[in-house]
Amino acid sequence: MPSGFMIEIKGKPVKIEYSEDDIHVIGLMDMPFEWIKQGSKSVEIRANSDVRPFDYSVIKPGHILRLINEQTGESLERHVIRVDHYQTVKELLNIEGMENTLPTLESVAEAIELIHSFPGYKQGIVKYGVYAIEVM
Repeated sequence: MPSGFMIEIKGKPVKIEYSEDDIHVIGLMDMPFEWIKQGSKSVEIRANSDVRPFDYSVIKPGHILRLINEQTGESLERHVIRVDHYQTVKELLNIEGMENTLPTLESVAEAIELIHSFPGYKQGIVKYGVYAIEVM
């Protein structure tokens, strides 16, 4: 898969979803970024897709995630504690827990609908599965 995906933040191009050795740069929407920053979210949910060509299977425990807020451009780094692969979002949520993944959502059904709404995720999950990346 090609390396990197360009987005625009505050009028400037920013490269996300690429790796430099064992540092992996990924973009997050504002709310999940803040949850991780504040420590209320410990597990990031990611799926390989044909829309954003980053292979999340390269992320391993001991690696670093450099998270970029896609709205503000703020960044922070977290250590990867664990990476688990699941066949479905429902399986991931039932094992990882809503409180660790999507702490403000009320139900697994609501969370599945949200995850499937990201471009390429629904098809990508069917094809590649979905990753739970625990960070600290």
